[in-house]
Amino acid sequence: MIYIYNCYGGTHSSILGVAYHLKMLDETREPTKDEILKLPNFNKLIYGNRGELFYYGSDEDGNQVYAVGRGRSKVLIPGLFNLATMFHKQNVLNEKIIFSNTSPTVPLPMTLGGMFSRWLKLDFIGVPLLVKGAKQSYKNIIKLVNHTKKAAKEDTSGVIILDNNEFKKK
Repeated sequence: MIYIYNCYGGTHSSILGVAYHLKMLDETREPTKDEILKLPNFNKLIYGNRGELFYYGSDEDGNQVYAVGRGRSKVLIPGLFNLATMFHKQNVLNEKIIFSNTSPTVPLPMTLGGMFSRWLKLDFIGVPLLVKGAKQSYKNIIKLVNHTKKAAKEDTSGVIILDNNEFKKK
């Protein structure tokens, strides 16, 4: 299987999803500031990286785990879905692919932190907000990752898109 976590920039919530999926972060406790900031590509990607798939490793079952930033695009994930579906139909690709949207887990501090840090280049304001948001959302992201793994095992489709709107903060 191939897991592709996606969010707006591909550098915050999707990286946290990847980190919990690959056990880079401990699920039993809130992550520390240092653990968050040391994650690969956390708060490092730029606008030009949108749409670029980044491979982060294989999980305990040998499944490949990726992240992608989709920006404001409403067509990137459906386009990738259609491409993967076509490859399945033509027997070019036999791996199940799961696109899992991590954006619903993003709390306000993470949104603001991303804006300050990535757009305005004001890390002294943005990074503390990103860390606060990552700490606020960690339980929700863990639930989303577990839901993603469960859906991947239960769904018989070759390609799956999970919008994960049930994980929105209320």
